[in-house]
Amino acid sequence: MSRFEILCVTMHQNDFSKIEQMNIHSDVVFANQADTTRFDEKEFNGHYARMITTDTRGVGINRNLALIYAKGEICLFSDDDITYNDDVEKKVLAEFDTHPDADIIIFHLNSDDPTRTPKKYSKTKKHSRLKGLRWGATRVAFRLSAAKKANLWFTTLFGGGCVFAAGEDSLWLNEARKKGLKFYVSKETIGNVSFESSTWFTGYDEKLFYGKGAFCAQKSPRFANIWPIYYVWRFINKKELSSKEKYVWMKHGIKGYREMLSFNAYKEKYKL
Repeated sequence: MSRFEILCVTMHQNDFSKIEQMNIHSDVVFANQADTTRFDEKEFNGHYARMITTDTRGVGINRNLALIYAKGEICLFSDDDITYNDDVEKKVLAEFDTHPDADIIIFHLNSDDPTRTPKKYSKTKKHSRLKGLRWGATRVAFRLSAAKKANLWFTTLFGGGCVFAAGEDSLWLNEARKKGLKFYVSKETIGNVSFESSTWFTGYDEKLFYGKGAFCAQKSPRFANIWPIYYVWRFINKKELSSKEKYVWMKHGIKGYREMLSFNAYKEKYKL
């Protein structure tokens, strides 16, 4: 069992070239969506890489596959559009060693999109249970034993390639909070993320707010109809849609979740 392991979801890989492209210097598991089913492994520079290739679709399914195969004491979720700093393993392990009560630590990634720059924290500290969990999975490092003990898995309804486009990471984090895992945020930057070729983000458009509505219906069924007001306020500066249009599409998303209809299926059914 290694101390540190990266769990990366990727697509249509035929080899381990992502190791070099992502500047990986640690053990790694690739959950690879393709058109075949196979298992590959490789030793490199004293580390061990495994690739689980299946013909499944959906980021949640593949993050779960990576979790099934994970062996590291401390794991870091990853996408294949990240380039890591050379010392990522050292930084992550040092933070967990310094904060032995932490189950999950959120790290910083630099972004190539100034409109989607992740929040950077000035110091490492415990994250209050009263604060939001607005982080993508790729910033999340965690103790594998804590995740297994809490029986944490990703939803297969939300995320790229699923019925609803995004939100699987937030739902995983919310479930972790409900089950009592302790969160920290870190001052450390571990790499760079590129948003040039996102598989799901097409802008602050109808599809995004439809997904937000579906997310609200799943996360908080009793208060689903209240959450759209918050998201209209949160995204008030995003001008692709008017506030009314954002609200309407989130309401469509709530209804679509209850009927289990994707964005395109919903539009087709209701001739939108």
